[in-house]
Amino acid sequence: MRVERDNVTREEAIRFYVVYDCGKKNLNLSLDFDTWPWHNPEGLDEKLDENKLKKGVLAAYRTWKLVELGVADLLECAIVNHIFPKEPQVLGQLVLRGNLAEWLPNGAPEWWRDIGNGSEFGVGSELILRRSLPSERPAKWYIEDGSGRALALLQRSLRYAELGRTVRAYLGDEPDECSAFIKLHPELK
Repeated sequence: MRVERDNVTREEAIRFYVVYDCGKKNLNLSLDFDTWPWHNPEGLDEKLDENKLKKGVLAAYRTWKLVELGVADLLECAIVNHIFPKEPQVLGQLVLRGNLAEWLPNGAPEWWRDIGNGSEFGVGSELILRRSLPSERPAKWYIEDGSGRALALLQRSLRYAELGRTVRAYLGDEPDECSAFIKLHPELK
């Protein structure tokens, strides 16, 4: 993992996520970011929730890092557990079990075609990461947003021996102890 930039603000990470997710879901929300309570994790969670966006992790960190992950880093990430029910969440373990070779995403997301054709991840398609919880170990990180994109990139990289491929991600850095998510998971402090 290579750090591109330290001290990314919570506001920048959330703005990125909101724009990306609304575009992905074709949501045309008129969001007035100037009214969002950027120093209040509970208030941010309310804003995210009322706009049908993921709450919890994004508001849980005061600062983020913008990082670049390689294939080896992706193998150390955990993904959401509903993609491969009753299987490990760690991408490296899924690869060893042969689960990745035949995986297909639900629907036909635009990123699936792009990654399958060998396109690079562009600016604006970063993943959202945090450190893993004990239940997600041996993973080092958990992909909070972008499990499908990470799976597709890893699948393409391994299938075509494109081991130099990378993806950028926002990684939660400084936890906000006032966050409900951090209170629920104090081991992330």
